[in-house]
Amino acid sequence: MEEAVARIIDSIPRGCSFDSHFVIARLVKEHSDQYLIFASGIATDSNKTLSVHGKIGQQIARLDGRVIDRMGDSWSENIHGSASKCASWRKR
Repeated sequence: MEEAVARIIDSIPRGCSFDSHFVIARLVKEHSDQYLIFASGIATDSNKTLSVHGKIGQQIARLDGRVIDRMGDSWSENIHGSASKCASWRKR
């Protein structure tokens, strides 16, 4: 999953902002098998999607300060089509 996340972020032009919803949507579209394998390995008693996406957000955040800079939060559409708050970054 880390490699897929890194590939998506590598494809973002320098200086552009993006959020975790964008990365997750690209994962589902371009790396669906890896996404499903990763999701199946996350054990949780409640909201599986929220837990999986939280873990993906943590993977994105690990790149903070190296290739991306945290900008705060954004309000964008999640994979369910609902608007919600998520972390945003700018590509260095």
